[in-house]
Amino acid sequence: MKKSNRMYMVTKLIGFTDQEVTRLALDWLSLIRILITPVRYKFQKGAYQAFDAVIIEKLLSSLTATSECWVQIVGTGGEFQLQIADNTIHEQAIIDYENFLSFAAVTEDYLDQRIKQFGVYGYLRSFDEFLANNVAIMEKRMFNTSEEMKGLPKRYTKEQKVIIDCNQLAGFDLFYEGLCFTACWKIYITSFYYRLIPQPIFAEIQRVHEIEALTEQVLKITLHKDPLRWDQPVNLQDQRMLRSQLGVDQLAWSNGIGVLREPYIEFAYLDDTIQTVQYQNRYFQPVPKKQATYFVTRSYDFLTGKATVNRTKGKLNAQAYFPWIDQQHKKMMNYRVLDPELTLDNGLAAYEFYIRQFLEIEVADENYRSFLSVLHFYLPEEALEQVPLEALYDQLEDMNILNLKKEAEYMSFDVRKAKNHLRVMFLDYNQLGELTGLLRSNSIK
Repeated sequence: MKKSNRMYMVTKLIGFTDQEVTRLALDWLSLIRILITPVRYKFQKGAYQAFDAVIIEKLLSSLTATSECWVQIVGTGGEFQLQIADNTIHEQAIIDYENFLSFAAVTEDYLDQRIKQFGVYGYLRSFDEFLANNVAIMEKRMFNTSEEMKGLPKRYTKEQKVIIDCNQLAGFDLFYEGLCFTACWKIYITSFYYRLIPQPIFAEIQRVHEIEALTEQVLKITLHKDPLRWDQPVNLQDQRMLRSQLGVDQLAWSNGIGVLREPYIEFAYLDDTIQTVQYQNRYFQPVPKKQATYFVTRSYDFLTGKATVNRTKGKLNAQAYFPWIDQQHKKMMNYRVLDPELTLDNGLAAYEFYIRQFLEIEVADENYRSFLSVLHFYLPEEALEQVPLEALYDQLEDMNILNLKKEAEYMSFDVRKAKNHLRVMFLDYNQLGELTGLLRSNSIK
């Protein structure tokens, strides 16, 4: 990969007064003048103008918490952007590594103080690493060799254009409910995250260089020592592990293809309560779900503030894979929502992955033998007619497939391997609403 050796800094700040926004903006300008030699600036949609400190200071001093503005300052050594909108400040900066290294302590202290007082999220990382994980348009990845491009995951857009599937990459910035979920050199975690991922999940992360508590509610996680060595194999492994431990890809998935990786943690959101299950081995290290021998369960009630945690040793039961139990009809169920039209293989890899995920299991209760386990795939209506059955059968050649049914509303078949069994059903997206109602009914517990 062709590298620029620059650093990338991002923050989102809220909760400031008119006086505080002026101070924040002027502090931003002060950091710029420390790190780089400003040459020109742009305000709103205007043209670039020669940098003039007096004009810029006057402009920034006039800002209030309700201002709407965008300022960019470019110079020798880097470029900075400041945007204020909807009572929120967004900062972005790209800094030459030599400049950053000369004032690394100043820059980190700047970030620490801003995040402690007003932070929603923030991070500091190699700009090359950011680009490697977040540039989806293939024509813009001029920094990759042809061989590197071949190894990257790809998908279609709605317009059937091939792009890089950045959702599959460990350093992808997933924006969800106003927060940024990612894995990179230094990330700041604030109380805003804890309504989705409980604070102890962050505080107990393994295989990172350092976790520092800036306040009771703000954590700074440093993944490894040297930001420019992000692409060393061990650092790439730890980046993936960080993302897996946080369960980022279990929270939201925007590509319609599926996660296609075993979870290390799973979440359940029930009104004002979060329930989590972390999967660990006998050394209490994080592992994929099927490899777990210890299970750490947590429950957090936001109304009462009550939190419980329990670590148990054992095997997974059937409900760990099929959480919805229909006692009346003796069925256990789980489901996945996919859009195979976005995949290059018409969904083949996703179908195989999830069938194996829910069939090749070892469970320790009698329900699995006496109940029918069912996996639903919810697809766009037009995709139901294009399920690659023959290719899927070839991929599942180590299994017995029987009872293929094709009805107007669905298609299904049964799969067996050794003592395990699974009914696979392909249904229209539109029936997902019916499922939601069923799961809330009294027959499903």
